[in-house]
Amino acid sequence: MSEVKAKLEKALELAGKPVDPRSLEEYSKLYTPAISDALDNLGLRPGFMDLGIKPMWPGARLVGYAATIELKAEKSFDESGVQAMMEMLGKVGKNRAVVMSMSGLWIAAGLGQITSMICQRLGVTGGVVDGAVRDLAQVNALKFPLFARGTIPSSIRGRMSLGSLMEPVTCGGVVVHPGDLVMGDINGVVVVPGDEAQPVLDEAKKIIRADAFWQKAMEQGRDPAEIEREVPLP
Repeated sequence: MSEVKAKLEKALELAGKPVDPRSLEEYSKLYTPAISDALDNLGLRPGFMDLGIKPMWPGARLVGYAATIELKAEKSFDESGVQAMMEMLGKVGKNRAVVMSMSGLWIAAGLGQITSMICQRLGVTGGVVDGAVRDLAQVNALKFPLFARGTIPSSIRGRMSLGSLMEPVTCGGVVVHPGDLVMGDINGVVVVPGDEAQPVLDEAKKIIRADAFWQKAMEQGRDPAEIEREVPLP
């Protein structure tokens, strides 16, 4: 069995049970600061990616369960690695967000026009790349949510190859496991451990209710100190 084929089989084994789209619908109503605060309130590990990971077009938003990919430096391009990525996403891509490590390199784009189109048609909800992407005009036209550190014109061909599929990767300073819940919006990207998705969702909803209470109270002209005694500032 080839090394790439073995990685694909292992990736599909690690993909686990099908993801639940209902939780994604609930998360899509929220915003990342509330989720980050919920993780803090529950004493879980911080899930926010560093400020270098940004939306690549205005209004980009994504919510999905992580499908993790690592690319590594390699001068000899292996077409079978790309085929393995596409096959993996074809089997588990629906309601997944691609989370890609570029091994700390700025030599090629992890995702671009055609790969974004493929992901979109396979049901992938968006992509987070710890590195560069490209073809932003076309990706914007597709409305495929991309989050990354920036852009570069170059392809991975002759520069990078497949390192791993559906194994933990570090992206934006956060270790992301396959099946973790990933959300991105104008504020950045936050990651929720897959087995903590429901309690974090419940806590985030409480935080948003407190935000709404403060907004209404301030609009009514109430004294902030009085509001703080009634409902602590979120």
